[in-house]
Amino acid sequence: MITTILLDLDDTLLGNPTAQFVENYFAALNRYLPASISRPLLDAVRAIVGQGDPTRTNIQRFYAALAAELGDVSPEAFQAAVSGFYREAYPALRAGTVRRPIARRLVEGLLARGYTLVVATNPFFPRDAVEQRLAWAGVPVDEIPFALVTHLENMHFTKERPEYYEETLARVGASAAQAVMVGDDWFNDIVPAWRAGLRTFWIGTPGAEPETSGPIRADGCGSLDDFARAALDEGWLSRLAPRPVEPQQIAPRLMGSLAALIGMLCETGESDRTALLGDLIARERAVRARLATLAGGDPPGPDATPDPDTGPVDGVARLAAERQMTIDWLRRLDPAAWTDGLLAEAERLAAADRDAIARLAADGDRQA
Repeated sequence: MITTILLDLDDTLLGNPTAQFVENYFAALNRYLPASISRPLLDAVRAIVGQGDPTRTNIQRFYAALAAELGDVSPEAFQAAVSGFYREAYPALRAGTVRRPIARRLVEGLLARGYTLVVATNPFFPRDAVEQRLAWAGVPVDEIPFALVTHLENMHFTKERPEYYEETLARVGASAAQAVMVGDDWFNDIVPAWRAGLRTFWIGTPGAEPETSGPIRADGCGSLDDFARAALDEGWLSRLAPRPVEPQQIAPRLMGSLAALIGMLCETGESDRTALLGDLIARERAVRARLATLAGGDPPGPDATPDPDTGPVDGVARLAAERQMTIDWLRRLDPAAWTDGLLAEAERLAAADRDAIARLAADGDRQA
């Protein structure tokens, strides 16, 4: 059953051709910032594309790449300059965009039907920049209760990777089997979402799917108006059956859900993170042992109880290392080892991550 809709922003909710917008964006940035800042900024944006890191958000990786390039410019001066750009120059880029009237009706209609809505835009831009574009689209965050808006500060991966979709879904408590991705970019919206196990709707021309995508096909295709009609008037979402779980979905699922869990740990300021991380590390090892039993082999790595004196930062790194060990071991399995039982056990590990995220969110709400 579909419960969660991921909506792309540029050239989906908002008429905003990405290539032209990026060109206009950097032209405005270069006029506003001194060259000594704008060039390193572009290099740092490029640096966050790639593998990703479940222990560091995109903005943390961005600043790590930028630090060596700033020269005599202090981080404080850089941040002040960029904040000024988004406040004073960035709003002028609205002139190159077109509001799509259907966007508001679509999101309100989906919310009225009980769907969870996520704005799944490529997290290259900071929160302020994304929220401004949502306002340009007529769906501002102060009026529309999106469950999540992805941006530079809250994500660990970018959209070309299926881990981005798994992290996004884990943050809102949904599985890939419950979700549909709607977007215009075949290689950022459709291909990686399909690889993660989501259903998809391509904002494109029917029959024009790139041949280079192999077995990948969108479940629906057309304009945003077409999707709105299918979703709101024709019951298309209710007719979508979940895609079967496949072994290749497991690695990005486990890495993406871990990134969401670590992100929630950092955001909520959990007071007893050391004990919680110890429990999560112990859980990882126990699950890996069960997976090995199901696969008929021996699990790798230590099986000792985690050191209770490990600090929270070291604990995050150890948890990530344990998860990577699990993923690497699963990737080495013979295809014949992937029984239904093994798939189900791996799925339960990702579900346990989502449960932990929900508990952390509930604890944070009670403390607020």
